[in-house]
Amino acid sequence: MRVIRKIVGIAVVLAVCMWSFIALSLWSEYTVARSAGQKQGFNLTAAFASELTRTFDSVAAAFQLIDSNVKAHPLGSGSDMENLLRAIIAAAKPGTGVRIAGPDGRLMFSSGALNSGLTDFSQQAHFISHRDNTSLLMSLDPLRPEVAGQALEVSRRLETADGQFAGEAMLFLKSENIITLNRQIDLGRRGMVLVLGVDWIVRAGYDRDHANGTVGIGADLTSGSYPYHLDAGAIAGLVRKAPIDDVARLVSVRALERYPLWVIVGLDMDDVLGAARVHVWLICFVGIGASLVIGVLTGLLVREVWRRIQREIEIAYDRDRLKSAQVQIEADRALLAETHRELVASQTIAEVANRARTQFLAHMSHELRTPLHAIIGFSELIQDQAPTKPGSPPLAGYAADIWSSGRHLLELINAILDISKVESGTTTLAETVFRVGELVRHSLVSVRAAAEAKHIPIELRLPETALRVRADQTRLLQILINLMSNAVKFTPNNGRITLAVSVCDSGELMFSVTDTGIGMTETEILIALEPFGQVDNTLSRAFEGTGLGLPLASKLTDLHGGRLVVTSVKGKGTTVTVTLPADRVVQKDGARVANG
Repeated sequence: MRVIRKIVGIAVVLAVCMWSFIALSLWSEYTVARSAGQKQGFNLTAAFASELTRTFDSVAAAFQLIDSNVKAHPLGSGSDMENLLRAIIAAAKPGTGVRIAGPDGRLMFSSGALNSGLTDFSQQAHFISHRDNTSLLMSLDPLRPEVAGQALEVSRRLETADGQFAGEAMLFLKSENIITLNRQIDLGRRGMVLVLGVDWIVRAGYDRDHANGTVGIGADLTSGSYPYHLDAGAIAGLVRKAPIDDVARLVSVRALERYPLWVIVGLDMDDVLGAARVHVWLICFVGIGASLVIGVLTGLLVREVWRRIQREIEIAYDRDRLKSAQVQIEADRALLAETHRELVASQTIAEVANRARTQFLAHMSHELRTPLHAIIGFSELIQDQAPTKPGSPPLAGYAADIWSSGRHLLELINAILDISKVESGTTTLAETVFRVGELVRHSLVSVRAAAEAKHIPIELRLPETALRVRADQTRLLQILINLMSNAVKFTPNNGRITLAVSVCDSGELMFSVTDTGIGMTETEILIALEPFGQVDNTLSRAFEGTGLGLPLASKLTDLHGGRLVVTSVKGKGTTVTVTLPADRVVQKDGARVANG
C-alpha cells in the first residue's frame, strides 16, 4: 500500500508540476504579447510625435516669419500685411486661419475664414500672458466657441525691433491636418490616438472611424490616473480604461521634446492579447489531455504493483540473507573503526613522545654545555702549561686531543640543541637591521683558513648598491657559515667556491654558495636535508660531519620566512640558494626596496 501511495503521490506531483509549467507558459505568453503591444505602442507614439513635431515646426516657422516682418514693419504700417498673411497660410500647411492683434488687444488682421467673431482680445488669458510674460513665445490655448471646425489655437507674442510688446499672432489648425499618419496605420478596431496639452485636455483624437480628429475633443483626462509628470521626450506605458469610451486599452504616453504637447496611443487589449488567448486555449487542451494520460498510466502502474507484491513474498528468503550480509558488513565496519581509533591513539602517543624528546634536548642546554666548556678550558690550560723539555711526557699533545674532541662535541651538541629548539617552537628571532656586505665578510672569516689549507679560492660577489636587511644577524651568519663550511669540506684541493649576493626582480634577497665539489643526485639531496642524513658514498664518508649543518640552515631560513633550495650535479658541484622575502630588504635610509 505504501508503494501505491507513492505512485499516486508522484502522479499528483507530476500533474501539479505540469500545470504549474502550463500556468508559467500562459503567463509568459501574456507577458510577451503585452510586451510586444507595448513596443508597438512606443513605436507608434514616436511616429506620431515626430509628425506632430514637424507640424508645429511649420507653425513655429510661420510665427517666425510674422515676427520678423513685424520687427521690420510695425503693425499698422505698410500695405503688404494681407499678402504676407496669405503667404504664411500657404506656407503653413496645417494652418486654416491667422489673426493678429495689436498691442492694445484690438484685432488688426485676419484671414478670410476668420473675418467674423471676436475683435478685442485684451481681456483674453492668452493675450495677457503674452503681454506680461516676455519668455512665453508660444502657447496652446483652449478651444474657441466662435471658431467652428477648429481643434487647436496656437498663439505667439510679437515684439518690435527694440524688444517691446507689439501684439499677438494666432494660428488656427484643423484637427484633421494635425496628424495624418493615422490614415496609413491600422490601430485596430478600437485603437485610438489622442493629442493633449499640458492641462491634459484633449485637443484632437483619432480612431478608425474618425480620421478627422474629432474624437474626445475637449475631454479632461486628469482623472484617468495617467503619468502627468513625464519629462520632455520621456515615454510611459500602462493599461487604463479611457474616460472617453470606458474601453480597456494598452496605453503608451509620450511627451514632445520641444512643444507642450502629449501624444497618447491606446491599443485595444482584445487586439493585443487576441493571439495569446488562442494559444492559452490550445495549451489548456493539451494540459487536459496530458492529465488524462497520466491518470491512465497511474492506474496501469498500480495494477502492476499489486502483482509485484505477490512476487516479493517469494523473494523474502533472499532478503533475509541480504540482511545477514549487511549485519556482517556493519560488524566489519565497527572493527575497522576500532582499528582506526587505535592507530590515532598510537600516532598521538608518538607525537607526545617526540615533543617530550625535543623539549628534553632543548632544556639540557646548560647541563651539557657547562661541563664541555670546563673540559675545553682545562685542556687549553694544560696545553699551555705542559712541559716541553725532551723526555717529558707528551701532555701537550694529549691536551690538544682533548681540546679538539671537546670542541667537536660542543659543536655537535650546539647543532642538536638548535634543531631541537626550532622543532619545539621555542626559537625566536632577535631581528635588527644590518649591512649585508659586513655579514658576508664575517662568514668568510671562519672558513678562510680551511679553504687556504686546501688551496681553494673564494670569490665574493656583492651588488653595487649597499644593502641592508632586517633579520636575526646571528642566525643568518650561522646559515652562511654552515653553507660555506660544507662547500669547503666537500670541495677537493684547488677547487673553486663562489659566494654571491643579489636582489631578484621580485625584490627578494638571494644568497648563493656554489662549489666545484663532489655534487649529489636528487635522492642524495633529499637525504642531506634530513637531520643526521649522510650521503652513502665513500668520498663523503672520508670527511667529518654529523649531517646537521644543511638541515639547520634550512630550518633557520624557514624561520625568516625564506626558502633554501639545493641544486647539484654529481661529480660537478653544488649550488645552495637562500632566498629571503622582499619585505626584509631595506635601503640605506631604511626604506624598503621596491619590487622590480
